[in-house]
Amino acid sequence: MASDMGYDDTRGSELRELLTMRRQALGLTREQAARAVGLAGGVYAALERGAAHGLGLDRLKSVADGLGLTGAARETFLLLAAEPGVCAYDLVERRRPTVEELAHIDLMDPNAALITDHAWNVLAANAAVTRLFADPARAPRHDRNVVLWLLSPAAAERFTDIGQVRADAVAGVRAAIGRIPADAALRTLAERITADPLGAGLWRRRGVRLPSDACTRRLRHPLYGEASILVTASRLPGGLQLYVHHAAHLIGGTVSL
Repeated sequence: MASDMGYDDTRGSELRELLTMRRQALGLTREQAARAVGLAGGVYAALERGAAHGLGLDRLKSVADGLGLTGAARETFLLLAAEPGVCAYDLVERRRPTVEELAHIDLMDPNAALITDHAWNVLAANAAVTRLFADPARAPRHDRNVVLWLLSPAAAERFTDIGQVRADAVAGVRAAIGRIPADAALRTLAERITADPLGAGLWRRRGVRLPSDACTRRLRHPLYGEASILVTASRLPGGLQLYVHHAAHLIGGTVSL
């Protein structure tokens, strides 16, 4: 039976246990905890009971800050307390790629591999990306974005099915901002897409399919001509995304941005 929070009873009880134990460890009453996190007493009490509370993601992060929740405990709290319909993946705290992840994409050469954040900003790319597409490190930091690059003429020179590639990318952004509309990075990306005439037209489309985690694209290689490649997208911990362009014919290091 669902609880009045909209979750199952197990999730509500786990949230109640986590917050109660944390508050008691701090030696606070519920009223003191409410003041510490900047909530009305009744709202905090509902949150700690695992009941409906009406708090958005930004407020929940403030609560976590006020209670000193860090690491796994903070992530667990956000996952348990988020309103129904919020994608759990989008609640993970953001981070930079690790040394191991950078080495991993480096070893994928000659397949072009890159790592982005949740808003498709490029954080790292291997040498195959710079040979095949462009060197992200040469672009201004605010322009190192996969979706914005796909709207450029340079992208049209590489993908013969660029119309579908662009439509899928914009649809992905629309879906992401629909899940977490308060996210600043996604809002900025959406504003830049809709300020572009091409992007604005794609943004207004309805019934566009969402991009899949693996799809075939038609690539125009600068040396070998047109060929089909498999593009895969994988989610990494911490809100990162790994994109790999699998093509055995692509021809050598990692560029950390």
